[in-house]
Amino acid sequence: CQMLMFVPNKGPNACNHGCKGFGSCVKVCPFDAIHVENGVAKVDKEKCKACGKCVDICPQHLIELIPYSASYAVACSSTEKGPVTMKECNNGCIGCGLCKKNCPSEAVEVTDFLAKIDYAKCVGCGTCVEKCKRGSIFEH
Repeated sequence: CQMLMFVPNKGPNACNHGCKGFGSCVKVCPFDAIHVENGVAKVDKEKCKACGKCVDICPQHLIELIPYSASYAVACSSTEKGPVTMKECNNGCIGCGLCKKNCPSEAVEVTDFLAKIDYAKCVGCGTCVEKCKRGSIFEH
């Protein structure tokens, strides 16, 4: 992944904000908690010990430490406007704000066309997942 930062368009995936799938994070994980599935790095929260090595190595800055108790997470990092994101990805967040408008605990913010969950406020009700028409928010 790190070498792809020097390649035009940063690799084979259409989204310039997405996982490149070449496993730099897999290689540094001492707990075997990350595997690349269908070209995207997936973290096994049961194996993860939150050492942060994957966070540090990801050249796209896609991996973040999410509380173990978190119910939901946003599976997108694109800050492109909706039409650009929709062209590149079937599940990318387009910043429509439905998750934010419907969150009863005001735990979702949308900045730069991207939803973010404030885990300190999230009560795990699932409304954000239900309202997200793009499938950008998933059960963690």
